[in-house]
Amino acid sequence: MVPSMHELYRDSGRYPVYWEFDGPQCLPHFHNSLEFTLTLEGCTEAMFCGKSVLLQPGDLFLVSGLTAHGYKRGNRSHVIMLIVPMEFIPLYAPMFSRKVFASVKTSKKSVTDEVLHCLRRLLAIEQCDESSENLVRSYIYVILGLLIREVGLVDASDEKALSQSVLLYLQNNCLSKITLEDLSRRFGYSKYRFSRTFNQSVGCSLTQYVGALRARHAANLLREADLPLIEICMNSGFDSLRTFYRSFKNTFGITPTQYRKRVEKAVSDSLNPPKSHT
Repeated sequence: MVPSMHELYRDSGRYPVYWEFDGPQCLPHFHNSLEFTLTLEGCTEAMFCGKSVLLQPGDLFLVSGLTAHGYKRGNRSHVIMLIVPMEFIPLYAPMFSRKVFASVKTSKKSVTDEVLHCLRRLLAIEQCDESSENLVRSYIYVILGLLIREVGLVDASDEKALSQSVLLYLQNNCLSKITLEDLSRRFGYSKYRFSRTFNQSVGCSLTQYVGALRARHAANLLREADLPLIEICMNSGFDSLRTFYRSFKNTFGITPTQYRKRVEKAVSDSLNPPKSHT
């Protein structure tokens, strides 16, 4: 699975995923998994709860579950990313349900060197599955134990809890009509204050965020259903093809048509693998 495609499976995957790749980019989003990004070369500009975080070589970016984050386009960097579902770490899941990392990044060399060693070991396993589950979990427990000791955990703030409530509501209702008026009334804000607070805490506008959620739903339909694009557009909560195409490209970097062709090619390649020549 390529990094951008994890957007589709981030809340349903059972196993951790990890990659080494160039130029991470992703609109602000959130998921229940823990996420770690170690910058090896260049600079990565990340977003965390609406604020920009510059990551230089040797910096480790720490994202606690259900926290808005993303990566700005144009990053010229080489990174390793690790995403860990809570289901995979039962010893730590209760703790992370009420606490977050005390800092969003660490540059302490003794810490990042040890994390890099574990990440390299994970990459050598290629992918986590039933046969490698225990080995992968052991390296992740080492990483978590080290970060909890060196970075520390703090109680999640009330502000974060409110942000989570809003994002969870949007995730569960993104296919329905969503207006600023309805949301501000539901969460007890004026329209102006809700819009301002959302932009500050998430890092993008309400319209952009809802568009990304709908694009994610549309991508699932493109993979799983043989429907015309206009039907996928309407079934994903969009009111026009123009808005659908714009939101989809902003989210995945390609158009729905290009995405469908890539999916079709991937399926064809899996059914007709190249013959080896001896």
